[in-house]
Amino acid sequence: MSQVLENCESFAVPYLDDIAIYSNNWEDHLKHVNEVLKRIGDANLAIKPSKCKFAQNRTKYLGHVVGSGVRTPAEAKIKAVLDFPTPTSKTQIRAFLGLAGYYAHNVKNFSVIAAPLTNVLKGKVKRESIIWTKECNHAFEELKRRLTQKPVLYAPHYKKEFIVQSDASDLGWESCCPKATQKMRSIPFCI
Repeated sequence: MSQVLENCESFAVPYLDDIAIYSNNWEDHLKHVNEVLKRIGDANLAIKPSKCKFAQNRTKYLGHVVGSGVRTPAEAKIKAVLDFPTPTSKTQIRAFLGLAGYYAHNVKNFSVIAAPLTNVLKGKVKRESIIWTKECNHAFEELKRRLTQKPVLYAPHYKKEFIVQSDASDLGWESCCPKATQKMRSIPFCI
């Protein structure tokens, strides 16, 4: 799908056999949908109309509800987090961190809050034995609380000032955004 939709990255996001098409206005959206459908036809691929949703303000996509400039975890995922039992093994801690970690970008200081849980996974203590501390329980409950408060991410308004926060190292940031790195060196921002 990435090859079929090459150069459509500004309005179409493929993931395996799913495609999300987004636009700022209705006229552009009609053009974008037309372009995607044309490319699918040119590639001799077919779509199943019963599995498609068109002209949605918001839609479920890859465990999120996206649209109208916002992204939030899907209700089923929030329920899965809420219903997750207190871990009693390293495997269960990994499972919880995997589920919660998928939405880490929705929780400020996720890695700091999760630290007691990730620390339990360290070391060469018996593979499955864990010592569940007050700190572990607090981290587990705090992550569940924050993830079930319907955390919402908003698309940035490029004409307004906003803060860029990153957990990336200087090296990672420079390789990702070399031009921005030079400008950012003189601007204080959180890393």
